[in-house]
Amino acid sequence: MLTAAEILNSGVTLLFDAVCRPFAGLPPLWALTVISLLTGVLLLWLFGLVSNQSAIRTIRDRIRGNLIAVRLFGDDLGLLLKLQGRLLRDNVVFLKYAVVPLLVLILPVLLILAQLNLRFGAKPLAPGEAAMLKVTLRDAGTIERGVSLEAPAGVVVETPGVRVAELREVAWRIRPSEPGHHRLVVRIGAEPVEKELRVGGTWGAVPALRSGAAWQALLFGPGEAPIRSTAVESIEIQHKPLELELWGWSVDWLVSFCVLSLFAGLAVRRVLGVEI
Repeated sequence: MLTAAEILNSGVTLLFDAVCRPFAGLPPLWALTVISLLTGVLLLWLFGLVSNQSAIRTIRDRIRGNLIAVRLFGDDLGLLLKLQGRLLRDNVVFLKYAVVPLLVLILPVLLILAQLNLRFGAKPLAPGEAAMLKVTLRDAGTIERGVSLEAPAGVVVETPGVRVAELREVAWRIRPSEPGHHRLVVRIGAEPVEKELRVGGTWGAVPALRSGAAWQALLFGPGEAPIRSTAVESIEIQHKPLELELWGWSVDWLVSFCVLSLFAGLAVRRVLGVEI
């Protein structure tokens, strides 16, 4: 039975798949730009919806008035100290009205960041490119039960499993030869646990991590369902970072998202009538 987190994760993933589909043949920065701008507008609208806008507007007007008074009466030390006290008090009051809306926005922001990291954080393996697959077990003693890796045609397992009992890890080097979506199987005794491997293409959803912890799967591995295993904690494939370029410059997806979404929010705040 699916948990609430899995249902939420599946719905958000399908939404982002639909948004990214029209940009599949374009450089990834196009999709990231559109998503970032839409996110900025959405978060601003949500902030206005869950915040006490009238109180925030009153506090903002009072702060502006006191700042003007500081400039006009800066030579009056007694009045200046009084105005500074009012500014400090009003800023504390403003934070009180802003904290609750910001806490409400944490969940959608985390979900959006998880989906962006899934698509813009790593690039698919190229045919012929080697990578390491690492399995983290819940108990180091599980290694003695026998941990093996099964790969389909088109993926070669080049090394036997390297065991590190202190870290509860077993790792292999794999090398895919054919593009596509491959299903690898980690077998602990008779228990199989699958892991998706994407090979070929320029960018898209690349599920590098599959975790057994619901919150970790939701935030760091939304591309696959959480592992339902009493033996395996996580399976990770090491991918190279996806390269984003703007006019020949390499840009980070997280920095780009923060700058673009902030710009979009500031650009439409007067249109939406939201005070921040």
